[in-house]
Amino acid sequence: MYSVLDQIKKMYETMTPVEKKIADYILNNSEAVTKMAVKRIAEESGTSDAAIVRFSKRIGLSGIKALKMELVKELTENTDTGLSRTIDINTDNHELIFQKVFQNTLRSLYNTEKIINHKRVIESAQLIVKANRSLIFGVSDSANTAKDLEQKLQRLNFNAYFTSDRTLMMERLKTANDKDILFVVSAKGHSTEVIDVLKLAKEQKLKTIVLTQQNVMQLARLSDVKIEISSEESNVVDINMTNRISQLMVIDVLFFYICKSVKDTANYKRLNILDI
Repeated sequence: MYSVLDQIKKMYETMTPVEKKIADYILNNSEAVTKMAVKRIAEESGTSDAAIVRFSKRIGLSGIKALKMELVKELTENTDTGLSRTIDINTDNHELIFQKVFQNTLRSLYNTEKIINHKRVIESAQLIVKANRSLIFGVSDSANTAKDLEQKLQRLNFNAYFTSDRTLMMERLKTANDKDILFVVSAKGHSTEVIDVLKLAKEQKLKTIVLTQQNVMQLARLSDVKIEISSEESNVVDINMTNRISQLMVIDVLFFYICKSVKDTANYKRLNILDI
């Protein structure tokens, strides 16, 4: 289900010149790459062994061996259903809609599992545990995910406050201090509301955590910790269903990392609703 070639294409525009050399070679010689040693791939692409290993990790894999294994699967196994990813409510019957939603969701979760940076999720959990308050912001489809995080933190008796209103969040940030954190959920990172909130948080010297799709460079510059999920196509106009599922999965993982962090500090009062 994970596609090396699709992942390369998605990330291509954000790659360095050296990474693009490797990407071009793999895209144009995918079958040959599965049988080549790393030194040969480096020679043919005009790069180096170390660059090939770094490239493999850049696209979410552990190394060149994992890249070749995934590429073999992609080229030799029928891992795709052949279904279009786009849902057309005018022409798709009920069964086809079900199949597309199900397959798109599985694809999004699988791809996110490949690219997720666990250290960043752990770091986010530790920042939340240490913070005096967690200010949580999300708009549009991402607001539901942000609200879910607020509810989870409040179950643990954390001071957590969610809003999807830019003006209200800006007012809260003006009274915040460096003991507070800002957690932003953003589907694609192009919202001016999200950018404005993050800029003010940086001015207030708050630690900022962002959960968004991969390769959103503007949010990377404005956040201290950026948790990336797989960038998937929308299933239907303006409804990012697969993004929301991946976001919620990450929030669930984050919740248990927070529980573990609290338990490790022996602050069991926070866990009074959990038998952990």
